[in-house]
Amino acid sequence: MQYHSEFNHHRFPSRDRTPWNVAEQTGSPEVVPLFRRFTLLRQSLAPYLAQSARTAVTTDRPLLRGLFFDWPGDQNAWAFPHEFLCGDDLLVHPVTEPGAGDWTTWLPDGDWVDAWSGETLPGGTAHTRVVGLDVIPVYCRAAAWPGLADHFRQAVAG
Repeated sequence: MQYHSEFNHHRFPSRDRTPWNVAEQTGSPEVVPLFRRFTLLRQSLAPYLAQSARTAVTTDRPLLRGLFFDWPGDQNAWAFPHEFLCGDDLLVHPVTEPGAGDWTTWLPDGDWVDAWSGETLPGGTAHTRVVGLDVIPVYCRAAAWPGLADHFRQAVAG
């Protein structure tokens, strides 16, 4: 998770991508607490991310990778090109359409848990969930959920 500021030669409007400038430029003050919430989630996931990075360094498995890497024979893994695994256990599907109200994600074989609701979902099918500025679709392998659940519960609680 990273944002970049852009030097704009002090011209207006500022194109600075900091949360507080985005809030000011868009008239959406909720951006700042949402950014804080996602930053705290990322920080609480630091041990998982560090372990996943160690695995990436010592194996041939990139830390972030498209689903086709793990499921090359699954045509749906190719049909959802914006989905990716973060480490071995978190599947992320960024919302890339402004104003989207729901978002469909392909879940590969196996059981998955919606990280925001805690609902267990079967893989091998597409799932649609409600999204908004406060939800990035993230699914966790069911077997790994007990170790990661508290991170997401804290983020949901705010």
